[in-house]
Amino acid sequence: MKKNRLFCLLISFFFFTAYLTNIIAQSNSSPTIYDTAKIVKKVMVIIYNPVIKSKENKKLTQVYNWNDPDKLAEQYIKDVNEASWGLVEYKITERHEVNGFPVHVTGFRYDEESFMNAWSTKKFKDDARDYKKIIEEFSIIDKIENHKIDEVWLFGAPGFSWYESIMVGDGAYYCNSDPLTDVKCLRKFIIMGFNYERKDDCMLEDLGHRSESIIWHLYGTWEANENTQWNKFTLYDKELKGKSNVGNIHFAPNSQKDYEWGNKTYVESYCDDWYNYPNLTGKKSTVNCEEWGNGDMRLHHIWWFRHIPRAIGSIDGKLNNWWKYIMNYDEYK
Repeated sequence: MKKNRLFCLLISFFFFTAYLTNIIAQSNSSPTIYDTAKIVKKVMVIIYNPVIKSKENKKLTQVYNWNDPDKLAEQYIKDVNEASWGLVEYKITERHEVNGFPVHVTGFRYDEESFMNAWSTKKFKDDARDYKKIIEEFSIIDKIENHKIDEVWLFGAPGFSWYESIMVGDGAYYCNSDPLTDVKCLRKFIIMGFNYERKDDCMLEDLGHRSESIIWHLYGTWEANENTQWNKFTLYDKELKGKSNVGNIHFAPNSQKDYEWGNKTYVESYCDDWYNYPNLTGKKSTVNCEEWGNGDMRLHHIWWFRHIPRAIGSIDGKLNNWWKYIMNYDEYK
């Protein structure tokens, strides 16, 4: 009887100690304090939307029933604001609509006949676009250096040969395309290339690749390991079994192939622990595509962006708010 009583006392003491240890651990843990400072970016929008005379003077977007670039821009601004938890506020401060086709570096420029033929055959000129011409024509360097604008959005049709994003100016680096380093500008800036044949989900993908490039540059590596916070953030189950985190813009935590955002297979993932960054707890969740929109590209991308760290402070010389790097890249090397 005494042995049983002693055993019960020991068991009770064990559970009480475990409970007390948990309470102390919780009281000593540092809650994540999010950075709520707004990041406001001023944008110049340039829309190449020529009038097609042979089609009753309709604009190119109307001829092919493509998306309204102004509505695309409006939705994109809303999506980025939502995806960043309200941190990023884009403001269009200049808008230009060009009744014409952009010029290529070779001097080639589509006219309505050559473009419609290219679109019908899906055979476009593969020579480079002339960014320098656009930069010069719209006095972009002066406006960037004097902080009248922060970045440029180009809207155009398939075959206009723009990169999704390109970084320009002094200190420019790879940003989903090789940098345009021979344009002198005291501030680095990015030119986004949007296709109004596509929807705003593709615009979010462009921003995703831009973000990957910038954070990759910041950490100096992108490999399937846990050696850096960026490497860890982008892990998915196929890449490193049992170590799934948020994944990248093409691969969700359970994706088995590129662009597979609708996989219903459940995996254990650390993805939601990134809401606690930098105070990662090591807690896993069991997730599948229901978490990020059941294959909807736009919803997956918003989900991915919402996991990007946004806390105050820094670790190992890196800010805990990665949105500052993605949007204020000109302030960092």
